[in-house]
Amino acid sequence: MIKEKKKKTMRRLVMVASSLILGAIVCEYIGDSQEESVRNAFYYITNDSIINYHKVTLDAAGIPYVDYLEENGITPGRQYNPTIIATNASNLYHELEKKPDSLSGKHFRNCIKWLKENITRVKGNALYEFNWQQPWYPSVKVPFTSGLSSACAIEAFTNAQKLYPAENYLQYAKELLRGFYLPIDSGGFTYKEKEGWWYEEFADSNRQTPRILDGHIYCILGIREYFLFTKDDSASFIIQQGLNALKHHLPEYDKIGEKVCYDIYCNPADQKYHMMLADQMKQVWNITNDSVFYRYYQKWNKPLKQPYVYRIFKQMNRSGILLYLLVNAVIFIMISFARKLLS
Repeated sequence: MIKEKKKKTMRRLVMVASSLILGAIVCEYIGDSQEESVRNAFYYITNDSIINYHKVTLDAAGIPYVDYLEENGITPGRQYNPTIIATNASNLYHELEKKPDSLSGKHFRNCIKWLKENITRVKGNALYEFNWQQPWYPSVKVPFTSGLSSACAIEAFTNAQKLYPAENYLQYAKELLRGFYLPIDSGGFTYKEKEGWWYEEFADSNRQTPRILDGHIYCILGIREYFLFTKDDSASFIIQQGLNALKHHLPEYDKIGEKVCYDIYCNPADQKYHMMLADQMKQVWNITNDSVFYRYYQKWNKPLKQPYVYRIFKQMNRSGILLYLLVNAVIFIMISFARKLLS
């Protein structure tokens, strides 16, 4: 009797150990991609995790709008955001490249039309002006502008020109490109400094801006798509100025050990943005072949190469730990079920 109990206990321990090992192997492949879903579900169940502060919905014309929730006492509500609309247009472009589709093509044109019709001219310079208060950085007041919005729209107009070469979509890209020359204190989004030009994601003339790192890099990468298509010297100059500023300011975002600063206030980038920033450094290094960018890529990517289970427990990542436990539970049940079938 005692021997039988010992055998059962040993079998259970073996099953638990097997599920833990197999769970770690499975999470190594799916952890980073599935963690965000667990995080969002965790929020809704416990009201104690990272909330997704915006829900993107397509209207009848296929143009995305966003229902922003309250944060920092600010509730933007339903808004059409040019950054999201331009990104959606570029995603549709890549779909249409692979497989032409009449509905996707219609939605693509509708997004491009919206981007054309909602350009604002400030002192003769084209950009996008936001007349609603964004909730993430209350110091940035209404109206604000965004280099990221302009760069994403430039890329979208470039893609539109590739799809429909008979139409002059590049004129809008060129107009928006000139907006990068407008200084932030004159109603633009560019910090013109001796070290280079920084393109702000959330900008107003008060200059109380967060200098978001990935937003600046996306500006460089977006304009580069336009440059590769047009070989425009002005685009090349704007890209180089952005790279100079990036290289100069990178040490300010590398102050918190294995984590990366998301903005100038050194708010740590979460796992999603850490991965994004490491990938951006890799892209910039591939473009420039500059060893400085390679060094930051290596440093920021190193923690991401650590085994997934080790990372989540080291960081006390609740969503990652929960995912790991859920995977373990599923594997344990499957092993138990298999044993019953075989016995």
